[in-house]
Amino acid sequence: MGKTLPITSRAKTTALKQPKELFTYTRDIEGEYHYNANQSHDHLPYFYLPDSKVDNRIDLQSGFKNFKKISEEANMSDFEPLLNAIMQYERDEVEDKVEGDIITFRGIMTRLMSIPYSPADALDLVIVPFDGQLFINFNTEVELKRRKEQDDRTRQTSPREKYEYIKKCEYSGYKFETIATIPQPWKDVSRKYIDSRHKKPVNNYEQFLSVIKTGIGPVKLVLAGEVDCCWDYVPERTSNSLSHYVELKTSKVIDSNNQLLNFEKKLFKTWCQCFLMGVGKVVYGFRDDQFVLRNVEIYQTEEIPVLIKENPLNSLKQNQATKVNCTSALKWYGAVVEWLNGAIDKNDESISYNLKYDPVKKILSLSETSQEFNGRLRNGGLLVEEFKKWRDEKKK
Repeated sequence: MGKTLPITSRAKTTALKQPKELFTYTRDIEGEYHYNANQSHDHLPYFYLPDSKVDNRIDLQSGFKNFKKISEEANMSDFEPLLNAIMQYERDEVEDKVEGDIITFRGIMTRLMSIPYSPADALDLVIVPFDGQLFINFNTEVELKRRKEQDDRTRQTSPREKYEYIKKCEYSGYKFETIATIPQPWKDVSRKYIDSRHKKPVNNYEQFLSVIKTGIGPVKLVLAGEVDCCWDYVPERTSNSLSHYVELKTSKVIDSNNQLLNFEKKLFKTWCQCFLMGVGKVVYGFRDDQFVLRNVEIYQTEEIPVLIKENPLNSLKQNQATKVNCTSALKWYGAVVEWLNGAIDKNDESISYNLKYDPVKKILSLSETSQEFNGRLRNGGLLVEEFKKWRDEKKK
């Protein structure tokens, strides 16, 4: 018998435990992952984009044909590198296992947290209890199929120019990251490098990932998420690195009320991303229809809920019930993780689960997987044998 949670559910608390970085790891240009020993931040870029550069009409579509893009399948099959990094951290840094009730990616929790305000977006996750913890990832086969079908529909129903425009919108975000960052602090980077960034090939292989501990209410969480760059400097590991991190985004220039309302939805999801990880700032690059960078705006993560609440267009929204409310979203998020933490026996390793959001019924449902799916998943997917063996040895 499955269990369900309606999207009207809310927890009583919004007390999010202050996120704290545990360790970092990186993915290189070849798609290989590396654990950053001693919490190294050597591969973390730095934000540098003075107003004089923005005034130069930077083209965010240049280099589009040479974009080195990682495949969707490779980009989603990334739970094993996280487990490998956790093993390395447990070997080097802690006597016991990393502490947490739930271990997953920030992106998954962002999707869950934003469900009340993205009610048309389906979601299919896999949950595996192991060693007293819940490990959560996308059901990659279902998610990849959904993305491919959506891309095929867009390609088939849109004129070629519109389809290419959509792809360029995606590319422009990575281009913005390339032209807005430098590999070391400003004093250590040559003027030639800074002035030629717009010619640098763009890729979405390279990533810097932070793994944090946080929580809401009684539930402890371990989240992994990509970090785009650092604002100023990386403090010593005894300090809080997260508040110095920056999320980089792009959006179309806002020139109508409808565009402002659409941007608010984007800003809300960006807030979810940053708030859950403790990232302190968001930098938005605004482009026109020709993909020319027009201006850049900087937002403090903690100020975004106020900006959304005080949006003067709130009264124009037709459906006030779906008006974005960050506090309500946080209470929903708390209800979800408390429900999962209580509904699943974390010590029963004989059962795995599917967590699905149905956009028609507006319900989050939890059900056991079939034994065939469960066996295939546990032996060759989410929890790899090396990780299970490592944890079993730690118990002895």
